[in-house]
Amino acid sequence: MPSPRRPAGPGSRAGAATAWQVRAGGATALSGADAGTAVPALAKALADPDGDVRKAAVLSLVRHAGTGEDARAGTGEDLRAGAREDALAALATATSDSDADVRAYAARAL
Repeated sequence: MPSPRRPAGPGSRAGAATAWQVRAGGATALSGADAGTAVPALAKALADPDGDVRKAAVLSLVRHAGTGEDARAGTGEDLRAGAREDALAALATATSDSDADVRAYAARAL
């Protein structure tokens, strides 16, 4: 019996070969994932060539950083040591993105 395949998300090796819509959807889905898994993948997605993928990554990072109106209430599931700081660092990096929307979303979150 073949083993189940893991879905490709932003930052994965398979992510580069998928359509931007799939990569953006993956970034959006990571907003509800465990921060320890999501934040590193979202930080990598900030290097995606498509601006919409980077926007989705920033919006998901906002949830994990605990900033902005969409921030998740501080529950134990999302508070791994350093996850918030890693998300904030990724958002700070996004403030120098080439896309004005990505910069604006990141700046507003900080």
